[in-house]
Amino acid sequence: MFQGLSIKAVVLTPGAILWIVGILLASQVAAVEEGGMQTVTQSAAMESDNAAPAATRATKDNPLAGTSWRLLAFESMDDAIGMVRPDARSNYTMRLNRDGSVTMSLNCNFASGTWSAEPSDNGASGRFEFGPLAVTRARCSPPSMGQSIATLAEFIRSYLLKDGRLFLSLMADGGIYAWQPDTGEPSITGVPSAPENGGPRNWEITAISGKLNLRELPSTTARIVATYRSGAILDNMGCGRTEGRIWCEVEQLGGGPRGYLAAEFLKPALSPDGTAATGPDDSALRAGQSRFDATGNIPCAQSSGQAMTQCEFGVARAGGGYATVVIKKPDGRSRAIYFRMGKPIGADTSQAGGDPGFRVTKESDLHMIRVGNERYEIPDAVILGG
Repeated sequence: MFQGLSIKAVVLTPGAILWIVGILLASQVAAVEEGGMQTVTQSAAMESDNAAPAATRATKDNPLAGTSWRLLAFESMDDAIGMVRPDARSNYTMRLNRDGSVTMSLNCNFASGTWSAEPSDNGASGRFEFGPLAVTRARCSPPSMGQSIATLAEFIRSYLLKDGRLFLSLMADGGIYAWQPDTGEPSITGVPSAPENGGPRNWEITAISGKLNLRELPSTTARIVATYRSGAILDNMGCGRTEGRIWCEVEQLGGGPRGYLAAEFLKPALSPDGTAATGPDDSALRAGQSRFDATGNIPCAQSSGQAMTQCEFGVARAGGGYATVVIKKPDGRSRAIYFRMGKPIGADTSQAGGDPGFRVTKESDLHMIRVGNERYEIPDAVILGG
């Protein structure tokens, strides 16, 4: 096992942390790769309290500031869980920006928020915490570690840099996330970047007359997992060069099969507002901070058969039809609905309470959305502006 930072918890006991980890990971099935990961033998004792350090503290001189990472594995201190590795086709990346913000790609979802760290004298270890994360909730193809990462992030209390890798430890010895540097391969000529590195958020299939095969691995001999026709819109999960050819990892917009397509059949997709959106989607982060681009009222109802009334809303837009709409319900609670490419793709529902269902129909420029028995009518103008 990793022997990371030893943390003294103030609120949660080791048993409580392990219970949370077990609940989140028990239903996940992750591929175990051949060969072991190098074990961390260095440890450092750090003190912890309940208050997360302010994310606005200076990060310019922090060794983690401006770095990007790709998840290698999570190791629980509970032997019943042990090592959990992401599926070979999955994409879990993290960018620790110099301004104290963080962006994550969590399989088919995205997260954004803040981070802070207090390095020790040598800078190789220290205290580390995330602030609240705003996370989209599209339905990813299993297996997926995204939910557990987003949930357990608030319990991370320390970091260790060793052998070029980053180890983030949960409080109370709950477990360790191991990350390796994520280059995004931006220096390879002709290889498009992932959105977190400034690349396009979406691809459109082009230059084919029939069907294009989605491959399980970046190879023409790999298993076919789906087929697409020209004009299909896909999420850009990053590209790389394999055997002299550029392949891009993609997933159907809003969730679906994940795999690889040759880059020569892809072009940046144009959003409903006529732009090709690039860079990370920060709308969920800004919505969580109530930094809205527009506010107003939309028709809504909270139970089956109830007449439509008006609910207050705020919308944070990230361009290209990417937006997060936060609706204030009559009972004082809120509902967030996420849009990509101008299409509603999910809401902030809790799997713990059972999946209430998410259904969408559209008439003219009006999105009619059902989240369980809740109903909302959101016009295009809310998402695209104007």
